[in-house]
Amino acid sequence: MNMTTLQKNRINTLSRVLKNEESVEFKHNGFFYEVFESADSGYIVNICSSDEKDNLVDGGLCTGSARDAISFML
Repeated sequence: MNMTTLQKNRINTLSRVLKNEESVEFKHNGFFYEVFESADSGYIVNICSSDEKDNLVDGGLCTGSARDAISFML
């Protein structure tokens, strides 16, 4: 996947927010993403069909960095 500079900047910005706030939520390609620190290690990534978080579409655990967690399911 070839990312544009704008996409890289957005990922970097969201990564900084995640490091500082311990969680971040954003919309991408019609889905709502929720990324937060796992109690054990790494980050949990949940993808929902709307920001009401009532319909989980996908998700998983990312054991990498905050930037890895943001990029994990994109």
